[in-house]
Amino acid sequence: MANHSIEASIDLQDFTGENLIAAPADASDGAGEINLGAFRGLAFALIFETVLVALGGVVWQLLRFIHW
Repeated sequence: MANHSIEASIDLQDFTGENLIAAPADASDGAGEINLGAFRGLAFALIFETVLVALGGVVWQLLRFIHW
């Protein structure tokens, strides 16, 4: 396959270990905390999907009951 490139005016920095500033583990600004937002979002999505599947099952059973 042929590789194609384009000119971009975006200036990307070189992200190496030299550019990263390590925060101390006892920083009081919360830098050492784990962000749980992604886990809360995943939990919400799983609960939402479970509720939708349960409601879909109830509607399906009602339609089967009414049809027969």
